[in-house]
Amino acid sequence: MPMLGWAVAAALVVAGIWFVQSEEEPAEVEGIVIQRPAAASPRLSQPRAAMAAPAATLPTPPDTVVGHVREAYPLLTDVEFGCDAQGCGVTATIPPPTDTAFLEKRQEMLLGGLARRIQADGYRTLGPVQMEEVGDNLFHIRLAVALAQPR
Repeated sequence: MPMLGWAVAAALVVAGIWFVQSEEEPAEVEGIVIQRPAAASPRLSQPRAAMAAPAATLPTPPDTVVGHVREAYPLLTDVEFGCDAQGCGVTATIPPPTDTAFLEKRQEMLLGGLARRIQADGYRTLGPVQMEEVGDNLFHIRLAVALAQPR
């Protein structure tokens, strides 16, 4: 009878450990989890997976990426990093050009500069910059991005 008591106690301990561990482990999610904060832009929302990911998988937080893009390309307005129905990306508005230097900087940005800036922060780009004219020589751009694969 004492052996049966020990066996039952051991079984309860193992079941308790299994039950507690299964509640603590987050469910695996494939793809992107989208969080829709109350003050979010209607175009984009912050990706929950990117905000909650450990530093080992996300070397640069989205807010920092936005700051780096704004610093490298001050000609851009409304710079955002987030996710929508098309996936995750960096979006911005390019106002009408003011001078030749503006046009040169815009061309450098569109011909790979923006992609290189984002790749330096640990993301990979998924194609070229997409442009949509939203006004007279006013463009909204989007560059699709994803986390870079660890090496």
